[in-house]
Amino acid sequence: MNISLLAILLCLLIGSGKAFSQQNSYSISPKTIDVKWDYTEDLDMRAFISSNSILNQDIEYTVITLDIPAQWLEHVITQFCDIQSCYDFRWFKLGDKKEMKLPTGLKNAIMKVDFLLPMDSSITIQPGSAEIALGFNLKGEPMNDTLRFMVNRSATGIAKIEDNSKPIVKPFANQHVSITHAEGIAKVLIYDLQGNLIEQHDCGNSQLAILSLEYVSRGAYGIRVVTPNGREYSTIHMQ
Repeated sequence: MNISLLAILLCLLIGSGKAFSQQNSYSISPKTIDVKWDYTEDLDMRAFISSNSILNQDIEYTVITLDIPAQWLEHVITQFCDIQSCYDFRWFKLGDKKEMKLPTGLKNAIMKVDFLLPMDSSITIQPGSAEIALGFNLKGEPMNDTLRFMVNRSATGIAKIEDNSKPIVKPFANQHVSITHAEGIAKVLIYDLQGNLIEQHDCGNSQLAILSLEYVSRGAYGIRVVTPNGREYSTIHMQ
């Protein structure tokens, strides 16, 4: 009899645990925002987050793509606002992590990226492509959701203009990676997703660098390429 009672209680606990885990969730919509910008007015790109949980949720999000033209970094305020705070992307780097609290039952809270032009109208912003991606997860759990903001860049890759101003990173099967850039490569920095510097390579301003990654743990990490002119380009790479 006692064994039967224990079995029933165990089933009830498992069932309630499943029900709780199903309610302990959130959703982001849309997952990708892809827009055209004429560079004459401020640009506001909005996404929405909703909670299906009966409890407040602690949400973490990590910068997994940060590709903003160098001139924009000098003259445009590029900020991300979650439902509680705003952060300037000019001071962000790949792997930076932020947190926000998602209240229970919250519906369609606004999260947005703002590209704000300077008040000085004499400054002209040249057209270019930008991409910012944030990886979301419940605090302490693996990353399981991505929110991507793209400006004048195709989400599908169709009719995408080849941009020779950016370095090209290509992986090899033998734990090596090649980086080419017509402007030259002064150095390459490799970071983990927490923003910690793992390796630094001085490349002598050559247009081709081939790096060994045998001492870098497998997974995702950030590569930052610095040109002889001091321009920096960042990307996330998987090994």
